[in-house]
Amino acid sequence: MKKLLIAGNLLFTLSILGACGSEEAEDNTSNDTAEMNDQQDSQDMDEPAAELFDSEKLQERVQKGMDLDSYSAELTAMEEKGETTLVKKYNLTGNEEIKAQILQSSDGFVAVETDGLEVTDVSSFKTMQEVEDHLNEKDMEEDMSG
Repeated sequence: MKKLLIAGNLLFTLSILGACGSEEAEDNTSNDTAEMNDQQDSQDMDEPAAELFDSEKLQERVQKGMDLDSYSAELTAMEEKGETTLVKKYNLTGNEEIKAQILQSSDGFVAVETDGLEVTDVSSFKTMQEVEDHLNEKDMEEDMSG
């Protein structure tokens, strides 16, 4: 992005220098500036600001049956892009292999349950209370280890 701004400034400066001494100089520079602004606007649209996925999009990216390595890689990529956030982790009482991770979506939360090998369930909820009620029914408790 820095290189584009430097190149744009260089082009702008050259167009001003090339137009010096001419009455058309003002018209040329204002047109060049408008063109560069248009180019910057279209480039900004190519790189949209990261937004949280909605629950449906998260469930498309993380699916039941997905192996744990693929899920971990997918989660890391989505977190780095700001498409989701890991809110809480849960473990089945007495069994560290059975886990659930709560992901933030733009319209609520998605609970991703795993058995140590693969994703066993992916469910969406509107509120955190619904998530906690669902996991408590499955005898899961919050993982406070961080």
